Amino acid sequence: MGIGGISRQAIAFACALLLAASADAAPIDVHIMPQESIPPKWIVGHGVPQGFCPDLMAAIERIEPRLHFSASERPRSLPVIEDALERGSAWAACGVMESTRRRQIAIRSSVPVFETRHRLAAVATDLQTVENLDDLVRLHPLINTARGSAYIGQLKARGLQVDDSTGDNVVNLRKTLYGHGRYTYMSEFTLKYLIRVEHLQDKLRILPAVFDEDYVYFWTSRKADPAVAPMIDHALAKLQSSGELARIYERWARLK
Repeated sequence: MGIGGISRQAIAFACALLLAASADAAPIDVHIMPQESIPPKWIVGHGVPQGFCPDLMAAIERIEPRLHFSASERPRSLPVIEDALERGSAWAACGVMESTRRRQIAIRSSVPVFETRHRLAAVATDLQTVENLDDLVRLHPLINTARGSAYIGQLKARGLQVDDSTGDNVVNLRKTLYGHGRYTYMSEFTLKYLIRVEHLQDKLRILPAVFDEDYVYFWTSRKADPAVAPMIDHALAKLQSSGELARIYERWARLK
């Protein structure tokens, strides 16, 4: 006999039923908004989203089938994504840097999804050497960058002029190309990709200096199902330990 007159066989059968019910339960739908103009992290506008983040989400789903990511068709700026995380109308964001506001409204993954390096682009004929932020401060140029980027505060705190009126990084590059602002400040991952696909190799150059290095993370809204963040963390840890996380990044970085 088992507990309270219930046989061990009956207890085992009940446990098996519970496990089967759990396995058959519908996956948790995690709504996520693609970030605008940030390829190859997100490549949107041609049907199903592609890029690093969609590949990463598919890998997470394979490890944790209780999760299902559904991405909006329309890409959004970081401020819109942050508002959606705060309201709970989006449950996750992929590949975003840490900031005070993001920590308040969302749970950061323990595992970073990749390391980002920030660099400058200038017109190809501009041969000015810029080694660091101090050089930028001395030059006091107008810098184009994407609206909502976490590093804008850092640039402005040094007294630099920043045009962050758009989240469209192609527009920001073309502003620099046509003389509105001397530089565009952007992650190397996106900068190299956009210069190639927009055929700007002979018109813009990337300065050698790296101005900052930081990690980007997966974020889960604090209004999401409480089970979501631990599941994502568990899957990311397995992807990191297997090397698959690095392989996904390298697959898209090679397209630069």
